[in-house]
Amino acid sequence: MNSSMNNVDILIKNVSKRFSTGWGKSKMGVDGLSLEVPKGQVVGLLGPNGSGKSTTIKMILGFLKPTAGEIWVCGHQVPDKITRSFIGYLPENPRFPKFLSGRALLTFYGNLLSLSGKALTNRIDFLLDLVDLRWASEEKVQGYSKGMTQRLAIAQSLLNEPRLLIFDEPMSGLDPLGRKDIRNLIRRIHSELPEATIFFSSHILEDVEQLCSSVALLRKGKLKTFCSIDELLKVEGNRFEVSIRDSQQADTLPPGNLTTKNLNGTEELISFLNQAQQKGISIVSISSHRNKLEEALFKEGELNLNHPENNQPEARQ
Repeated sequence: MNSSMNNVDILIKNVSKRFSTGWGKSKMGVDGLSLEVPKGQVVGLLGPNGSGKSTTIKMILGFLKPTAGEIWVCGHQVPDKITRSFIGYLPENPRFPKFLSGRALLTFYGNLLSLSGKALTNRIDFLLDLVDLRWASEEKVQGYSKGMTQRLAIAQSLLNEPRLLIFDEPMSGLDPLGRKDIRNLIRRIHSELPEATIFFSSHILEDVEQLCSSVALLRKGKLKTFCSIDELLKVEGNRFEVSIRDSQQADTLPPGNLTTKNLNGTEELISFLNQAQQKGISIVSISSHRNKLEEALFKEGELNLNHPENNQPEARQ
């Protein structure tokens, strides 16, 4: 293992995955993907349907074998069985035995991980508090809402105290309140487990923008962008709204009669302020509007979630 990998929890080296579609035909699900996910960060994997997000996650987990390339997890090459001991995984649609209570279910999965006794009980209590399900821990899972089931699945993914958390569309199918709960939970996990790496896929740009330090963007199986959120939403791209009043007409205009100027970037703002000072124009207020992730990606022409060619189902095996 290269020493440079010591600070990387996921290393993907020129990985491709081709699926057979029958009759001698095939489709490329992931195409020459290379990506490094640093330790301790929250990293989002973005892309429209069919871009290769789920395929990439399944190859990291060892559920799918790459057609070409290598994947390393926590310093071990996939599919080494030891890699799974480092990972906590949340599938897009978790399913549990409905007849078990939340606590019984976590106990069952803990036993599968060779956990037992007081250590397991304490771990389950900690996780139930973390995901705010202690109050429902004795209720059967069949009575859980979608959001409660999602939080229980996150608790289950944390049982083995993993170094790497991989969440596949963790906010999928949730209402706005449920999405907010999961976002807050991911923040809390990152706060309480700062050394853990959280890698999650999503097509909801708002969630990625609020949670992630970095974002990887896939399009048609290829990596288009991998950079920090701050770099993508750099200050130079911010917009400013300036309310002004001509000082020479201040006595003749009604109090609410203001003119608004929309400016793009700090250079444009500074230039306008200098001109306003020279011309005797009064600045009433300045409002900053930070670019959103959606605006940045659409500006670069990288992502179009509504384009018909991007709404094809992702090839699965």
